[in-house]
Amino acid sequence: MKVFLLLLLVGTGYCLDRTQLHGLKALLKNLDGAFATCQLVLFSEMVDYDTAEQKCQNFDIGTGSGTGNLATVSDEDKNTDLKLLLGMAYTVKDKAGRWDADQWVWAGMRKTKNNDGSKKSRDYNAADWEWADGANPQDFKKWMKGQPDQRKDGDNLQNQMRISHHGEWDDTFKYKEHPYACDYQGKYILSSTLSTWSQAKAACEKAGLQLAKVRSDQEVAEMLRAANTFLGLQDESLATWDAPNWIWLGGTDAAEEGVWTWIDGSPIDYFDGMNWRAPNPDNAAYVGKDSQNSLSLSRWGEFDDSFDSKKRRRPFACQCPGT
Repeated sequence: MKVFLLLLLVGTGYCLDRTQLHGLKALLKNLDGAFATCQLVLFSEMVDYDTAEQKCQNFDIGTGSGTGNLATVSDEDKNTDLKLLLGMAYTVKDKAGRWDADQWVWAGMRKTKNNDGSKKSRDYNAADWEWADGANPQDFKKWMKGQPDQRKDGDNLQNQMRISHHGEWDDTFKYKEHPYACDYQGKYILSSTLSTWSQAKAACEKAGLQLAKVRSDQEVAEMLRAANTFLGLQDESLATWDAPNWIWLGGTDAAEEGVWTWIDGSPIDYFDGMNWRAPNPDNAAYVGKDSQNSLSLSRWGEFDDSFDSKKRRRPFACQCPGT
């Protein structure tokens, strides 16, 4: 089954304006089944609520601790952005199709108290509902008119929350199958659009980001996990230097040969610890061509200095704000 993944750029102090939204969509348009931004993840795989909860608990890029969770949509920004992401994964249908499974996404709220099915218990009380992180919903809510209504189906109650293309909340049965959204704590947004280093730099900037930094062995490991999740597993049939095997990063020595910095001007302190593919960095140059001034990382964790030219188009990684 093809899995579609979208993440959302709603980190602290970061909201997408119209220009950045177009930049984000451009980053994601050529991904093969996975789309990434920064704080929320939407998987289009159709699963029931319990399965969605388990999958999110195991989705822990950025923590490595197995403590992920279904999305906590506790403010207007996250609710609006989750609506946007669902629209990017699935086409909005007309009124006749509004209840179809792909028109809703599981979020991490469920009713944990007063579940006896009585008329009194069916009245909405925020203290009865809980986000996956254990918090009760506060003032923010987007329930559809008349919801939650806590209908019964045999022994099953509508104790789980889903969100529509229109950003409306509904309670439903946990055996229903929908896409699902997880919180994301990682640093990186990856794009499979084959680009030169300069094109990759510009594409990240149009989305309000910058080409990524990898500053430790731990961040290399996170980058490789993110690549496997968002770009798909490495294709073992490819040759070493085939484009999909390499990811552009934001390192360069174009300003001063041999002095490597990140594109924001900060030094690459990790330089001596990098696992360079021998004999790199070699600054090899074709006759009459520019030198190798651009940093990339292989899908197996080796670094290379390379040309910023039309002959070197590769996937690339952008850095999430504040990371």
